[in-house]
This record gives sequence, structure tokens and C-alpha cells, in this order.
Amino acid sequence: MQRKIKIMKKFLIALCALGLMTACHKDDNEEEKAGRTVLIYMAAENNLGRNNNGDRFAYDDILEIKKGVRTIGNNHLVVYVDKCNDPDPEFNDPTPYMLHFHEGELKDSIPLKETYTADAAVLEMVARQAFDSWPAKSYALCLWGHGTGWTINNDSLKYNARKKAYGGDTGNNSYSSAGRYWMNIPSMKLALSRLPHLDYILADCCNMMCLEVAYELKDVTDYLFGSPAEIPAEGAPYDKIVTEMFNTNIASVYKNIIDHYRDYKSVPLSCVKTSEMANVANATKAVLKNMKDKHGDSFVYPDMKDLIHYYYKYDTQQEYYDANDFVLKYADTDQYKTWKEALDKAVIYKRIATSWDTDKYWSSYYTDFKMTDAKFGGVSMFVPTYYQKTTENKTIEQMGWYYAAGYADIGWKE
Repeated sequence: MQRKIKIMKKFLIALCALGLMTACHKDDNEEEKAGRTVLIYMAAENNLGRNNNGDRFAYDDILEIKKGVRTIGNNHLVVYVDKCNDPDPEFNDPTPYMLHFHEGELKDSIPLKETYTADAAVLEMVARQAFDSWPAKSYALCLWGHGTGWTINNDSLKYNARKKAYGGDTGNNSYSSAGRYWMNIPSMKLALSRLPHLDYILADCCNMMCLEVAYELKDVTDYLFGSPAEIPAEGAPYDKIVTEMFNTNIASVYKNIIDHYRDYKSVPLSCVKTSEMANVANATKAVLKNMKDKHGDSFVYPDMKDLIHYYYKYDTQQEYYDANDFVLKYADTDQYKTWKEALDKAVIYKRIATSWDTDKYWSSYYTDFKMTDAKFGGVSMFVPTYYQKTTENKTIEQMGWYYAAGYADIGWKE
């Protein structure tokens, strides 16, 4: 009996030791879990994949990514690439693929079937595959491609030349244009809402830093950063910013990436803390009401002369104006101060530029205003004009910002 007790004690000791080893092994695994998985979603089935001059901006950025990835450590960088056909076989990638980098090395190259990258369902599918395959403690997204801010297509997978949003997909693997198919921002929000919450979204595409987009995406990401203006086709300097994408200090992420970007190219940039966007909407609603009460019916189409504007589309005369410059012009001193306090809590970092690349046919149009620190707010804001009565003045109603900021209450629905 005594011998049986001794054997049982030894068995229990061994069992406890095994349990401790298992627990230690589990803790080790938890410590080894990657810090962050970042997805770069590269919509390049357009003239960014290749243009008539032979420029291959997507290919160049992939080379930069391969340089920058060497220092990412225990993190995952996933690059989804959908490029156009290229007449040079060396650069021809006829179908999309996914690259996976970890510990400074390319670990996986996965071919994928042809599809519309501008489809929000594809964004969701790709992001889910990336985040499920390479889980981490946190997640982030970089949107690479063309962009026109918040603009709405009634059907993003039907061609409509006047209305665009994010991506740009020719649909036939050509590089003949910026793209025929575009992803609506509300559709993007819905897709991202079904995925893990994002630390940040880096928008390496034109015009994404507007109050409308920041408000729409406030529930899917903590931070949104990029430019309110048109950006150069070269995009960000990925050889310098890839390391910053994985910084555990989120303030260092957006600040360092914006600084590297601004040092590389002359372009205005900013970062929005999205949790403050509801307060900005409330403040905007109050200040717009006061403006309407002060200026009366003439405020339905306010005079926007001399204000900073970041985008101009000639066929619809669509423009995105600097939000701060607009409110500064029309609000009373006390109203502006209150509103500006709300904006400053949201726009937590910004870098000014007095000039930037834009469509060559309209470059002269960007010389009719002064860009100063006092006027520059870092984000744009849609203001209806008479010329947009049948276009953006109606489609803006599909954005959450339209209701939150009180556009309908002041007659901005003509």
C-alpha cells in the first residue's frame, strides 16, 4: 500500500510538471504571437500598374516594399496585388496574387483568381484571408490605388464616368485609364465592419482625408491618415515607411509615415483620430445652423472664392474645400473657436504643402488661393454648388456625415 502511495505521488508530481511545462509552452507561444498584421491592398489594374509612358508604379512600390520589409521583425506584412496586363513579359502578372512577408523575408506568394478589386466583397475576402492566415495582436490596412474621397457610385460595379470613390479597376486587365469600376466608401465600411478592428488605415490614394470619409470609417479604425489632395502617382516611399507600419507606438506610426511622405513629395497630409469624429459632426451641425441663420437663403450655395480646394472635376465642377478655411470664412469668432477646438482634437497631426501634383490640364486652377497655416485644416469638406444639383448634391445623402453634420437642416439637398 505504501509503495502504491509513493508511485501515485510520483505520478502526480510528473503530471504537475507536465502541466507546468504545457503552461510555459503556451505562454511562450503567446509571447511569440506577431505584433501586427498589415495588409497593403494594391488596386493596380489601371494606369498605376502601367501607363503609356511605360511607368510601372505598382512594380516600383513592390520593390520598395521588399527593401523596407527587412526590418519588420515578428510582424506580418501582406500585399495583395491586382495589376494590369503588361506588354513586357518580365512585368506581366495577368492574375492577382498575395505576398506574405515575415521576419524580413518573403514567406509566401499565393496566386488568386481574377476578380474586381474595386468590389468591397473582394476587399473583405482578401483581408479575411490575410488576417486569418497570419493572426496577430493587432491589424492595419493600407489602401493603395486611385481615390476621389467620398464620392458615390449608384452601382460601383457599373461604369459611371462622373462618380468615383476608391480603387479604379479597368475590368479588362488594361492600363488604358484610371479605371471603370470603383468602391463606394459606405460599402468599404460595411466590408471592414465584419473584420477585426483596425489600428489604422493609411490611404495612399488621392483625396481620402475628408470629413465625410473619416466619419464613415470611424467605427472600423482608430486612425485614418493620408492626403486631402491629389497625390503623385509614385505614392508613398515604402522603403522608408514599411518599418513604421509596425511601430507599437501608434503616434509614431502616423507621425513618422506622414513625415517620410512629406519629405519625399510635396503634398498636404494629415491624420484623424476617428473617435473624435462624432464631436466634429456635432460641432459642424451647430456652426452650420448659425451660418444659415446669419446669411439666410444665400447660404444654400455659399461663395467659395479664394478658399483652399484640393480637387476639381471639370465635367461636374465638383470641388473639395478645406474644412477649416470654409468655417473660418463664414463663422463668427466664437463659433469658429468652438468648432476649431473639436477639429483639432480629431486632426491630431498634419503637414502643410503650398503646392502639389495634380492633373496637368488643371494645374493652373490650384493657384487661385493662398495656402497658409491659419487656413489649412488638413481635411476637406463637401460644400454644395449650383452646378452639382443633379450629382453630388444628391449622392452626398448616402453618407452618414450628411445627417450627422446637419446638411439637410440648412437646405443643402437641392
